[in-house]
Amino acid sequence: MSDILGLLQKLQEIDHRGDNLKQKITKRTREGETLEEEKRRIEEELRLLKQALEQARLALARKELELKEAEEKWMTTKNKLYSGEITSSKELAQWEKSMKKLEETKSLLEDEILLEMENVENLEREFREKTKLFSEREKDLVQRMAFIETEIAALRSDLASLEAERESIAALLPQEILIRYEDLRKKFPNAVVPLAGEICEGCHLTVPTVVAKAVRRREGVVRCPNCGRFLC
Repeated sequence: MSDILGLLQKLQEIDHRGDNLKQKITKRTREGETLEEEKRRIEEELRLLKQALEQARLALARKELELKEAEEKWMTTKNKLYSGEITSSKELAQWEKSMKKLEETKSLLEDEILLEMENVENLEREFREKTKLFSEREKDLVQRMAFIETEIAALRSDLASLEAERESIAALLPQEILIRYEDLRKKFPNAVVPLAGEICEGCHLTVPTVVAKAVRRREGVVRCPNCGRFLC
């Protein structure tokens, strides 16, 4: 029976190590997911910035095209106005009015183009700076993610070896003992606990003297009558 208790203690030790490995895997997996999320975030931020820059360039190109068309109309109007073909004072006034309106349009478009050019320059500068910054950050993230993946793979390999060892030990235990052990593990961190004098270190309650003597004499597999844990 002392062999069974020894197997239970060994099984519990393996389970603790396995739980620790699982916690590490979970923790590292979450860290990897956090890094992946940051990588996606900076990629999206850079994509949106690039999109804004492209839109600003298109807006500038449209304004420049509008200005070119306004200049052509202004030149056509000017040539017509000073061609000598217009003799009517009323018609002349209309052409002068059109020319003045085109000049105002040109001036407005020129101001708008200056603003668009400034916006494009600012976006281009920001895009260059963030591209460099994000490139360095992304490189660091990829390296860290690769390290974490390698570490997780090693942890899973250790866990697989541990689980194989656990199966071999569990196979040596009587089925009823193993079932009771598994049930206890669902309720308590430790299914096997020491007996300090006549006190169970699991529930911290006193056990009958006969139980304490049986544990000290190693008379079979003894359980705490209070909490049901295996006593050693």
